[in-house]
Amino acid sequence: ANPAAWEVLGIKEEDSDLLPIDDILPQTELVDLLKISSPTKEPAEIDLSNGKTFLATASSVIAEKQLLGRVCILRDVTHFKELDTLKSEFVSTVSHDLRSPLTLMRGYATMMEMAGNLNDQQKSYVGKIITGVENMSRRVNNLLDLGRIELGVGLEVEKIPVLDILDHVISSLQLKASEKKIDFSLSTAPNLPMLIEADKDLLQQAIYNLVENALKYTPEEEQVSVYAQAIGEDIHIEIKDSGIGISEEAKEHLFEKFFRSSQREARTQQGTGLGLAIVRSIAEKHGGRVWVESQEGVGSTFHLQVPITQPVQEEN
Repeated sequence: ANPAAWEVLGIKEEDSDLLPIDDILPQTELVDLLKISSPTKEPAEIDLSNGKTFLATASSVIAEKQLLGRVCILRDVTHFKELDTLKSEFVSTVSHDLRSPLTLMRGYATMMEMAGNLNDQQKSYVGKIITGVENMSRRVNNLLDLGRIELGVGLEVEKIPVLDILDHVISSLQLKASEKKIDFSLSTAPNLPMLIEADKDLLQQAIYNLVENALKYTPEEEQVSVYAQAIGEDIHIEIKDSGIGISEEAKEHLFEKFFRSSQREARTQQGTGLGLAIVRSIAEKHGGRVWVESQEGVGSTFHLQVPITQPVQEEN
């Protein structure tokens, strides 16, 4: 490595001679990127003890068809991380401040009929006010949920019956599926564990968001299926639909905050652009991940994978 890299990582160059990389670097993410055998291709965020954050990317060095090693580039993204934190704090503060006036608006709007008889036009106006307030309330609640999840506040891990959660989600969305005459089903593999370690409310929210999303973008009289199984040390939940599908361009940004697809069919659907971002945050907080396979005009399959057991958290 060059002297600048050693300085950034807080390592004396003379201490690194002839030592394995595992013994030199305390950052396991960086070690994984540098190992030749590592399949990792995604960049990794490296947090240093001095408070700085670097984005590390690595690629193989090949000469005459021979793999010589790996080269890693570190980019200082501390400033961008700080800006993102400030933005999240601002959004959380504004969201809290919006809750009270929205509650008042909805309360007074629903009480207008009690003040006297309304004609059809007035009833229509009141209905639009209530619908608008409810849509805004959902946006505010999603913002607050996402902020809480990202900060890890209130993450309560316990042993929970995963089948009960799946049944609850299916029953909660059965009416929506019936209204569109969608063939809606749940099936599980014999190896599905009775209990898993997770935050019950958050895991339920993640599954709900994925299934609701599938129902939203699936046309009438089509199919949405949910399948759960254990794969190795993880539980794997698959939500498959025969909906409109997702373009290759949209798939790259699908789990980002506030992302809305430019596809014509997707633009007609209401939403905050936060539902899938919340799913990703929940999956990552549990040490899992979420991804999608999709083909336009054919349908999509969303995959949610989380560990069956969670690591023991040390108390401060």
